[in-house]
Amino acid sequence: MNETIISRKGKAYSDGDVHIAMLGTIDHEVTKIDYDMKQAHTPHYSLGSVDPTSYSQGRKEYACSLGLRLKSASAIEKAAGVSLTEIKPFPIVVVVVNEENEIIKDILTVKFKEQKRSYGDKDDVVCEYDMFCLGIQFNV
Repeated sequence: MNETIISRKGKAYSDGDVHIAMLGTIDHEVTKIDYDMKQAHTPHYSLGSVDPTSYSQGRKEYACSLGLRLKSASAIEKAAGVSLTEIKPFPIVVVVVNEENEIIKDILTVKFKEQKRSYGDKDDVVCEYDMFCLGIQFNV
């Protein structure tokens, strides 16, 4: 049985609750996806105050990693006609049904930044890819 695990803002969901679409299809065997956004914060101090009285927000940093079965990675390369790292940025749509039965939809814009292979004694080999993430739209 193929199991997909998603970690969204520190909460883990299993494959029955998660649907992932990328590169025009939902057929890819994604086994795991983790993503987050961090934003820099700078405290501001008023004259004579030792505690911050306000703050400003800076740049956003996005991170994403993707577990993909080797046979799916090979199929993506064949369909694109180029290596994974040469594929232009594309959206990944993640739909989660949470514990309150609410549907949550996030859209990530990502690009493969590495090409790899992993072989073992199983036919079910999974490669973990660190993705270059250009943005995340939470709760679309």
